Amino acid sequence: MSLLTSIWSNRNYRMAMFVALLAIAWLLSGVVGPGDTLDNEEAVTGVANPEPVMRVQAQRVEAQSYATQALINGHTEANRSVRLRAELDGVIIGLPVSEGSSVRRGEVICEIEAEDRLEKLALAEAARRKAELDYAGAIRLKMKGLQSDTAMAQQQVFLARAKADYTQAKVLVDNLKVRAPFDGVVNSRAVELGDFIRRGEECATLLDLDPVLVVGEVSENQVGQLIPGGLASAQLQRGTLVQGKLRYISQQAQEVTRAYRVEVAVQNPGNALRGGLSGRLALPTGEILAHHINSSLLTLDDRGELGVRILDENNRVDFVNVTLVGDGDGGVWVSGLSDLVTLITVGQEYVSVGDIVRVELVDSEQDFDSPSRPVEVTAPKSDLMPASEQRSIAEDDQ
Repeated sequence: MSLLTSIWSNRNYRMAMFVALLAIAWLLSGVVGPGDTLDNEEAVTGVANPEPVMRVQAQRVEAQSYATQALINGHTEANRSVRLRAELDGVIIGLPVSEGSSVRRGEVICEIEAEDRLEKLALAEAARRKAELDYAGAIRLKMKGLQSDTAMAQQQVFLARAKADYTQAKVLVDNLKVRAPFDGVVNSRAVELGDFIRRGEECATLLDLDPVLVVGEVSENQVGQLIPGGLASAQLQRGTLVQGKLRYISQQAQEVTRAYRVEVAVQNPGNALRGGLSGRLALPTGEILAHHINSSLLTLDDRGELGVRILDENNRVDFVNVTLVGDGDGGVWVSGLSDLVTLITVGQEYVSVGDIVRVELVDSEQDFDSPSRPVEVTAPKSDLMPASEQRSIAEDDQ
């Protein structure tokens, strides 16, 4: 008793005991005070404090028919390229068409000096005429019985020889002018005025650029999937997009590359496209069911494989791997999904597989090019806070 009296008489001891009692009272107030109120509230309402939930936007996407394509590198070529060659010897005296000019079929490209060929043609024509007259006279004598069969045969030989000589002379004169065999463009000339050209030597090169060909090579794994006559497209330099038909697939692989040549014919009015333009060729290989989605919705799983996040009928998040089959029209085409899926379009990076989320469905035509972001990280205060805290906040606001 004397010890307690001495402790109580010490002022420092009295202060320490007072502080300790206050701390114990504060700790006990947390156990028996608000906790009891919260338990009573839960007992009355029957609803426990919910965990924070995510609100996301989603869109129902239906599978569509998609034409699959094989993508290869290609380049443009002329439909026809012909080297016009001289058919006789002579001096070039005329080049009426300049390089790069468009010509019509039959126009003169190069002209060779005639020399004595015109005179020989006139002589051959006169000899033919005389042979025709002699043969006509022999027929009249034969009808009168004054011409033998041997003489008639001889006259036929003379007439046939005269006609052959005339035809040969006329061909030589016609060959003095090298003409365009089809509509095209004079790409280059190999001679100039005054040059001596020999039979078989090149005069000029003529290109047929309408249609123009986009050519490339496909591997042996792809060639069996191509559709002859199918619609194909090519993305050329400077973003030029052209379309045409797959008109040719080689039946024999190239010796070096072991690839097969393919040709797509593209209409080219006015020769707007030139030969030799490089580009990317898309060839038809068939049709599949695929989904057209925004490329920003694609993500990777833990294994680094491509996929998207979707919702099931209970608004639970799921991850499905997809295969990229094409792009275009402001998005990408993927396969691997069911025919109709609910695709998370906004907030997919902030949820995990198995989460149950609040969903706001959006129109399928809405644009989702903006960066992915959550609509609301947590649910409203009224849904997440205990009733006691809600009343406290309301009193503070008042």
